[in-house]
Amino acid sequence: MLTIYCALFAEAQEIIRIFQLKKENEKHHFEVFSDLEKGIRVVITGVGAIAAATAVAEISTCYPPESADLICNFGSCGAAEETPVGTVYLCNKLTEEISGRTFYPDICYRHPFTEAELVSCAQIRAPGGMESDRKEEGQRLYDMEAAAIYQAANYYYGPHQMSFLKMVSDHGVDAKQTGDMRAYMTALMQNVAAETCPYFEMLCEISHAQENAHGRQALFRRKAEEKAAQLGEELHCSAVMRGELRQLLFYWKLTATEYEAVLEDYRRQGRLPAKDKREGKRILDELKARL
Repeated sequence: MLTIYCALFAEAQEIIRIFQLKKENEKHHFEVFSDLEKGIRVVITGVGAIAAATAVAEISTCYPPESADLICNFGSCGAAEETPVGTVYLCNKLTEEISGRTFYPDICYRHPFTEAELVSCAQIRAPGGMESDRKEEGQRLYDMEAAAIYQAANYYYGPHQMSFLKMVSDHGVDAKQTGDMRAYMTALMQNVAAETCPYFEMLCEISHAQENAHGRQALFRRKAEEKAAQLGEELHCSAVMRGELRQLLFYWKLTATEYEAVLEDYRRQGRLPAKDKREGKRILDELKARL
């Protein structure tokens, strides 16, 4: 499952429309839209660090994430005047302005976006209050929620399960106060949907593939334990030997190693079942070396 956290409905509206998400009827303190078959959920957190962190905590408690699940914080941000409005960035470094703490989400997958540092502030910056691009530091963006989302999500997810995608919407607070803010933001999000929605779709596919892989691994592990119980008796395994045998069988199943033919060869030679634990240990060492 991919869970996308957006501060404003206007930021999430285009995602909800394109993925045809339905509003959940469960009682939450936040609006939630989802499609369980597609494996995607969108949460509207509200503006600010406290609201964002609370939303992550509540939704992660209601739907405890699995190791294959991913989250993404998507929304608008400010930048220096030389950065064009509508530019989309993937954030490789998050800085909480009030504490000076920095966080680094792992960027594990290929993506088409430029990477940038994101600074989370307590309030929206005024025009001219954002630092210009500097070659030695690279692009710098400004929002209010990302650092809080990272810290809250860190209780439920690993850094490799988080991503932060931001679109430059303004160069200061005055730029947002031209006309209807919701209509302005909705139009911007419609313009970048062709860039952002394929990325969300890719994350859904990755999460689904990881879920299937974890399911296969669980099946292999169960089969390895069943086989270890049988083979452990034949080898007269001690508790330590039996644990080692389980790990070997699990590895052989994951790598599709043809170990059954080798075991049958030992049985034809009369070496299985083993005479005693010492002989079983010798056979186990031979199997490790051979396979």
